[in-house]
Amino acid sequence: MISNTWREVTLDQDDPREQKRMAVLRTGARLFNEHGFDRTSLDDIASELNVSKRTLYYYVKNKDDILFECSRLALEFMHHTMADSHNNNLPPLERIELIMRSYMDLLSNEFGACLVLSTDRVLSEECRKILRDGRRSLDHTIRDLLQKGIEDGSIAPCEPKLAAAALFGAFNWVPHWRPDRNGETYTKIADDFLKIFLNGLRNDK
Repeated sequence: MISNTWREVTLDQDDPREQKRMAVLRTGARLFNEHGFDRTSLDDIASELNVSKRTLYYYVKNKDDILFECSRLALEFMHHTMADSHNNNLPPLERIELIMRSYMDLLSNEFGACLVLSTDRVLSEECRKILRDGRRSLDHTIRDLLQKGIEDGSIAPCEPKLAAAALFGAFNWVPHWRPDRNGETYTKIADDFLKIFLNGLRNDK
């Protein structure tokens, strides 16, 4: 089982400044998700937190920094999940299921939704590269597991790149049509999606 929780990865309970910084990031992510990055200002975030705009600069550099940190933390969570899923005693399909269930859990959080709802085009090339590398690592982990399953006969022959794209394409669309991001609802959607995908991938011959 995946041992890390979202809270364990993103919040240091003993650091008051980090708690306040996380409040800024969470609020920024929520407003980006609700109104769009372009239509959300630092003034909006400060007003939501009932602090001055100047106070925000103690925790973040600017609005772009909020977007980058929200997306980076989301990918960091998945990095921990992928590390915990490297259990060679589990069949590839079970490991894929573990990762995708954690991914859906991430999407029910403000940061995970921000990762797929907001574009990184406004960020610097350096920041975009960091996020691209994080996404690529996640995608390649799923592709590699698909290839392992094909090789051991547990997964039906398919193109891993296309199968991974189908998985992430379906999951990434959920925050667009379920903006309430209720955890139980997202878990049920993950159950239904995985039933469809895993049955389709499983080699029953």
